[in-house]
Amino acid sequence: MSTDSQRAHDGSGSFHGVAYAGIWLIVLGLPVGSAFLRPVPPLLTALTVAATLLFIVTYLWLFWRLPDSHLVGARERRILLVGLFVLIGLIALAAPGAGSWSTAYTPFLAALLIFTLPLRLGLPLGVALWLVPGVVWALAAEEIWVLAGPGFGVLIIVFARLVEHNERRTRLVEDRLRSAAERDAIARDVHDVLGHSLTGLSIRTQLARRLIDTDPERARAELDTIDALSREALDQVRSTVSRLRTPELAGELATARRTLAAAGITAQIDVAEELRLGDPPEPGGLQEHEAERRRLFAWALREAVTNVVRHAQAERCRITVTPARVEIVDDGVGCPDPDVEAPGPTTSADGVGGTGLRGLRERAAAQRATVRLRPGDEATGTGTRVEVIAA
Repeated sequence: MSTDSQRAHDGSGSFHGVAYAGIWLIVLGLPVGSAFLRPVPPLLTALTVAATLLFIVTYLWLFWRLPDSHLVGARERRILLVGLFVLIGLIALAAPGAGSWSTAYTPFLAALLIFTLPLRLGLPLGVALWLVPGVVWALAAEEIWVLAGPGFGVLIIVFARLVEHNERRTRLVEDRLRSAAERDAIARDVHDVLGHSLTGLSIRTQLARRLIDTDPERARAELDTIDALSREALDQVRSTVSRLRTPELAGELATARRTLAAAGITAQIDVAEELRLGDPPEPGGLQEHEAERRRLFAWALREAVTNVVRHAQAERCRITVTPARVEIVDDGVGCPDPDVEAPGPTTSADGVGGTGLRGLRERAAAQRATVRLRPGDEATGTGTRVEVIAA
């Protein structure tokens, strides 16, 4: 499993994000170099070096551990607060040796706040963490670069955060427009299905009524046709409405349990405690992202369980749901080629052949999530493992 995927499992930051954050740590060579060049006791120089190394380790760990700003909850904020106090303490230890170069640490404190807190909160707090000590040092040392040098770094951080924020808002708007267009298309489908079918049923019913006395055999044939048309129309309406209905994770878990039991498949369902408590999250900020992720997991559960029941010939099915991933594993006949969608038809939960896994991949791609299809048992190649990993 790749490093990025491992990070996705626990909902924290990506390797690329940590690597990008680590590139800028070369700037901390300035306060370390200052400790060697300034006339300070060797003990203070050693203290500056040690404090800087601990600062780097703690900073990278926080970037690795903390997720994106729209995923930060109360627990992550507590980690961030403790981490900030640790970093500020390390700066205080390094300051006697580094002197005015100590302001070089402040952009890293600003980056932590700006990238891990919502923009309205993180931006002013991050700028303040650079500005206040920078102004104090600039006045004390009577050197403007003490403020301006780190200020340039903070400017880059703010610009990058605003770009990221605007890109995310654009994606959300695009997703909503796509959803609205999807619903309009489904509404047209329902209208077309009902309009055509009900018109045909009405005409044949009138014909059967006229023939019931004069030609009973033909009337009976018309009634058989009406019955067949009614069933076909009902199937089409159910298929269309199923596409329209947005699944909820709790409901799909309950449905999966019932469906697997009805098919004689032993089900093992493990759900993380935090997903079982409380109501479904409401739109807005962190809650909106959680709601989108739960809906994606619900779609995955619906599609995977449908295929287990219809095609897998399985005896057991294990479902695991955590805040960052959903996994459905069966011991059936298995998938033909791991991580590649089979060319044959796949029946989706909405009854449309060939669109189940493809549709799930498209939904996951819209949320930058990953869909994986592998054998349930890697050693024997039997069974199927469908896994969706949140971004």
